[in-house]
Amino acid sequence: MSVTTFAAIDVGSNNLAMKIYEFSKKNGLHEIDSIKHTLELGSDTYTFGALSYPVINELIQVLEKFVVKMKEYAVSEYAACATSGLREAQNCIFVLDQIQLRTGLHIRILSNSEQRFLCYKAMAFFEKPFNQMIAKNTAVVDVGAGSIQISLFNHNVLQNTQNIKLGSLRIRELLSNVEKETLDYTSLINEYMEYDLSTYEHLFLPKNKVKHMIGFGEHLTELVKLSKKLAFKQPLDIETYTAAFQAISKKGIEQCSKELNLSKEQASLLLPTAVVFHKLLKKSKAADLYLSNTCLCDALAVDFALKQEKLSLPHDFIADIVETSRNIARRYECNEAHLNNVEHIALALFDSMKKVHGMNRRDRLYLQIAVILHSCGQFINMNQIQYNSYHIVMSTEIIGLSHEERKLVANVVRYKSTNFPSFKETNHCFDKTTYVKLAKLTAILRLANSLDKSHKQKLNAISCRLKYTETETQLIIETETFEDITLEQGLFTRNAEFFSQIYGIRPVLKQKRSI
Repeated sequence: MSVTTFAAIDVGSNNLAMKIYEFSKKNGLHEIDSIKHTLELGSDTYTFGALSYPVINELIQVLEKFVVKMKEYAVSEYAACATSGLREAQNCIFVLDQIQLRTGLHIRILSNSEQRFLCYKAMAFFEKPFNQMIAKNTAVVDVGAGSIQISLFNHNVLQNTQNIKLGSLRIRELLSNVEKETLDYTSLINEYMEYDLSTYEHLFLPKNKVKHMIGFGEHLTELVKLSKKLAFKQPLDIETYTAAFQAISKKGIEQCSKELNLSKEQASLLLPTAVVFHKLLKKSKAADLYLSNTCLCDALAVDFALKQEKLSLPHDFIADIVETSRNIARRYECNEAHLNNVEHIALALFDSMKKVHGMNRRDRLYLQIAVILHSCGQFINMNQIQYNSYHIVMSTEIIGLSHEERKLVANVVRYKSTNFPSFKETNHCFDKTTYVKLAKLTAILRLANSLDKSHKQKLNAISCRLKYTETETQLIIETETFEDITLEQGLFTRNAEFFSQIYGIRPVLKQKRSI
């Protein structure tokens, strides 16, 4: 029986954690060991903007011990990731270099959207109720050290997601100077959170009546230990959680520290976490709260197993990415009929050229998202649509896309109708491989968009095929329509030149008038 031993390392903002797993076809995914070390990277980053020498040194020493443990288990594969505590540090690049040199570990910096997306996959695998609950309006709330993520699911699809910098460690650092000046620390945290959570409530919750809430995060294990009323993996009604929250609030930091054998610094992180769930339950009017103990290490293990095709998930997360993009377009009042038509044409072009464009399914997704979001900038200014669309995409988190992927999509949108820059003119914002991909996707978007410039969907039925002649390769695009397509034909011809320069293929538009 083939068994793979895998290590998942989470360089978190408040803890360093490693879990060792075994994969096999017979037993699937199985955890065999775990190690955790408290180190508040985020305390340095959120307060001073960079990691100090003592923290860097301790970080590397702990990782060296992780490497020793990996050797003991003969780990064959590993994934090591870091989140906001290292991601936001000004000296992040230098810290990563020292880790690589002294431990041999390659640490991947996760963007916020990548981190949350991985955790959703893990919940879909480990938590059976997850897939049942998201069928009806469900808020998934992830409370981390640096921020919280609120994602709304309905009809088994992600509707929207928002990141708010109200993480437990960040709040503690921001309020540390005034904590001693108040007798009611809970009220102070409530007041600090109120504006951001009320803004979220106003923008998103009125349209989404929340039925369930799923909570997970770094400090839930300690909260569950503090209260006999809280438990993992079972729905808790609001009254039960409220009673538990009130009891925890009355304990205070010192009592929590003694009961859990934690430092006061670590105990002080529990209350902000508890307050987030309490306030969101009240604002969303959710009927129940389901607590999950899924962690980022679990998520890295599931992601590895998926890539190795050792397991499958019951939920389609690619559909979530697409649906989130559609909801962004709706927010900016884009013409949905136009977007659907251009999307159909663009994907037909992409699929017909599989043998020659050298791109994969992920690239097809980038194209699809770019099409959906290419006109959202008109909501701001009709004269700079592509420029504004670029900034909207860059400023809007799309769960499942990394920052670099979102930058690629944003630039496809940006160059939809403006002069495409030379590689030198991009100031090395992309490597050459990504630059070529940008050009290829932009060429397809330009051609597809030109075929519905009138926004009347005249070419709603097309077929595409490659045709090889002795002198050239042609991309034949045939449409059956009685409509006058003079406008589309003219714009198609203009954009065909750029397309030919990129692919070395001449696109040809043919109109077949059916009787």
